Amino acid sequence: MAEINKSYSFDKEFIEKSENLFESKFVISETSYLLSIKNQKNKSDVSLEIIKDNGVHLISVYTNNCHLQLHSCSHFLVSDMLEEILFVSAGKDYISSIIISKQGDCSLYSNVKKEILSSDFANLNSEKLISAVALSITEDII
Repeated sequence: MAEINKSYSFDKEFIEKSENLFESKFVISETSYLLSIKNQKNKSDVSLEIIKDNGVHLISVYTNNCHLQLHSCSHFLVSDMLEEILFVSAGKDYISSIIISKQGDCSLYSNVKKEILSSDFANLNSEKLISAVALSITEDII
């Protein structure tokens, strides 16, 4: 049985898994990897750029409406079930993440306290609940 969520290093396996999920190929240069994600149904275009940055990675996401960046990305999680990729930057007490779905949706969660990921969701207000649910699948990798 295939894993539903799998953590990757930035390696060939991650690249292949990402290309399969988004049905697109990375354009690779000396310093970066660029992936164009198009969804004709909702007319979304997302450009994902992964830049090597001294042992970690800088993730840049360009959409029709915004530009998002995640610095010091050290973890990559592919969820086949959710059809999305999570790029994660984690410190001692906080986590930040960009999530890109196959449908072209993008989310950024920044400086989320790690403790809320394992808290009782019933005790969280709606805004903290959204980030806690979205990032809860990262608990095993951070």
